[in-house]
Amino acid sequence: MLTALINAYLRRRRPLHDHSFLVLTGHGLAFGRCPNAASEGIRTALLRLAGAPAGMAGRPRYATGTLSSWTDGLTLLSGRQLTRLHPQALVFTVVRDPLTRAASCFDKLERGVTPPSEHDPVLVNGLDFARFVSRICATPDWRSANAYRSQTSILAHKNRLLPTRVLRYETADADWEALRWDVAARSDADIGPLPAIADAGEQRIAELAGGLDPALRLALRRRYAADYRAFYEGTDLAVPVTGR
Repeated sequence: MLTALINAYLRRRRPLHDHSFLVLTGHGLAFGRCPNAASEGIRTALLRLAGAPAGMAGRPRYATGTLSSWTDGLTLLSGRQLTRLHPQALVFTVVRDPLTRAASCFDKLERGVTPPSEHDPVLVNGLDFARFVSRICATPDWRSANAYRSQTSILAHKNRLLPTRVLRYETADADWEALRWDVAARSDADIGPLPAIADAGEQRIAELAGGLDPALRLALRRRYAADYRAFYEGTDLAVPVTGR
């Protein structure tokens, strides 16, 4: 009962909080979008595949609880709607190391790309990166804006991850080619080469991530432990090193 009440409250406050899947119904393809995973270029590839006008491919802007520019020419669904309406869809996503994803979120807040929110304890101006990370670590997923909510939470429905093909930001080239083959095998469509997914604030993000205190780095790893287990098991990023 408590969970149902919380979910109802969140739907009223942030109606698009759980609407993270962009669907191309004609191709049986769905993309699970995690903000700040530097995946904006993916939308351009989807629009090209959908045959949408080029003018729709402008750079999206994300604000807490809302999603604009991404929905033009594509169908935006929640995980629940996706599983009910398109159970056979090939679902893919782009994920990112939670540390650099948090740094990207902070960088966008600093530059005004992500607007601050008077209702959000994290997305506020005047914080340094250390305090920003501390507030993220103190905010559970159910209270988190998608800008810093864990990727496993965004991409799951009933505790099940919906994407069957995961592209890591760190190894995007190889992962994209595998996805390209999957899509061609299913629909005879070519999604084309990997679109640009580089983050505009790459240098600033590296500085922020590299300069974070080891204790906060460890706290962030604990906060996003599910992401590291689900997406980075067996890689260097899965190793809980606190000094790098």
